[in-house]
Amino acid sequence: MPEFISVSASSYDPASLASKLSEKSAEGWQVVAIVPTGGDITAFLSRGVQATTATATAAAPAQFAPTPTVITTSAPSSVAEPAGWGTAPAQAVPQAASTVPTITTSATPVSVSGTPAGWYHDPSGRFELRYWDATQWTEHVSRAGTQFTDPPVA
Repeated sequence: MPEFISVSASSYDPASLASKLSEKSAEGWQVVAIVPTGGDITAFLSRGVQATTATATAAAPAQFAPTPTVITTSAPSSVAEPAGWGTAPAQAVPQAASTVPTITTSATPVSVSGTPAGWYHDPSGRFELRYWDATQWTEHVSRAGTQFTDPPVA
């Protein structure tokens, strides 16, 4: 069974990490991965377990050497993402419509008012202002800057 350790160095001084890795390599350690961790660079190392006492040597009949294991994973074929974390998958492009939409016009003419939509003096006199939507008076009214709802009187 292998044992693992980690060695860290400042990302501003990668030469110190190289010297630490050289020391550990002489002790039989192998680099598993090197990853950025905040402002540091951390290297993960592994080696086979070495017995330090005579009793541990007698109990263990054989020394296990790390053997590389190939692990294959199949990525889902429906997802295609670019490499790297934090990248979003490409947006799916919508399919073009097979037919051209037909635009129909209304047979009833729309009345055009000469007065634009806005707040005007309330014709019923119950409130200070009433909202005109360019075609009819609405239920939206106002008195002293406070808005209310009041159905219009015909």
